[in-house]
Amino acid sequence: MLAKNRVIFSIAAAIIIFLLAAAAIFWTRGFKPDFKSGQIKRTGIIVASSIPTGAQVYLDDRLTSATNTNIGFLEPKIYKVKIEKDGYTIWQKEVEVKADLATEIKVLLFPLAPQIKPLTSTGAVNPSLSPDSAKIVYGVSGERGGVYLLLMGQTPLPFRQDTRLLAKNQPNFDFSKATFLFGPDSKQVIAQFTNEKNEIVANLLIDTDKSEQEPRDITGSLTATLTSWQDQINARAQTQALTLPQNIKDATAEASVNQKLETTQLPTTNYQLNYFPTGLIFSPDEEKILFKNKEGKYKIYDSKNKKEYTLPNFSDLVNVSWYPDSNHLVIIRKDLVTIIETDGTNNMTVFSGKFEDGFVFAGPTGDRLIILTTLTQTESTPANLYSINLR
Repeated sequence: MLAKNRVIFSIAAAIIIFLLAAAAIFWTRGFKPDFKSGQIKRTGIIVASSIPTGAQVYLDDRLTSATNTNIGFLEPKIYKVKIEKDGYTIWQKEVEVKADLATEIKVLLFPLAPQIKPLTSTGAVNPSLSPDSAKIVYGVSGERGGVYLLLMGQTPLPFRQDTRLLAKNQPNFDFSKATFLFGPDSKQVIAQFTNEKNEIVANLLIDTDKSEQEPRDITGSLTATLTSWQDQINARAQTQALTLPQNIKDATAEASVNQKLETTQLPTTNYQLNYFPTGLIFSPDEEKILFKNKEGKYKIYDSKNKKEYTLPNFSDLVNVSWYPDSNHLVIIRKDLVTIIETDGTNNMTVFSGKFEDGFVFAGPTGDRLIILTTLTQTESTPANLYSINLR
């Protein structure tokens, strides 16, 4: 009798353990008992994170939680999600929750009144961003001027060692009157000087890793240098485009024809390298592609998820560039800078005011924008570089 009771007890314990384990598995997978209908319903989950954290999360206008958070046991449907924090832009979007799946939301919120810091104080003429987006070179006039390098990856410390003098002005060469052309590896830059007729009279090659150097004039070999650089750019662009669908390659506008130079010919006017010869601008992680189609509309192709998006039409559009996280774009318009998600939603203003020549670039870590502006200076003074802190 005792042995029989032990067997019954063991079987009952095993059944209870099995039921508890099954219930735990169903619970973790999002199955939710509905006691009214007597059914077990499948649910989904939203995993919401934001920079900065501590933002309020609303589902269908109901405050649910604060980031970073997991919101579970949600009925599968489309929710109106809003994420907001005092002093920052508001993020909102319709998000579909599917049964048994986790829907991830990663949100960037930008300060409504960002801190603005000067990076230069004596002017920054004709600044140029390197292809790797890590360096800016610019000219400064005067006896103590020259061509300077600003490293974008460094924390901005005004008037400290975040800038480097690459070469001093010379009697015949004032770098504030030069234009700058980066090589494809961002390690060299050509300072081009022109006369009153816009004819090139000198081309000084400068290494970006050397301070106070003596640049050499490469006018005699300029064509060979530019041709070599363009060939390197073309080869990389073609390699990047290899795996893309043919319809994406064919959709780009016809504004990407390379300039051709004969090896015996010198360019007589400012020559611009074509950094995007295929018309395709890849995101930093190379999973998304920005391009303008033949109808003049900006498009995004997500090669990972095989989706295509059309950006809204913007009035007074100056330029569109990638934000470092590959999930946003920097939209530069007249006197306005916004950051928008790659699906065309959540267009958030980060700067409103005057800036020069459309010069607005995001730092490689995404924590700041660099702009060229006179800001509070008088109109007769040269524009300077400023940092707009986004975190």
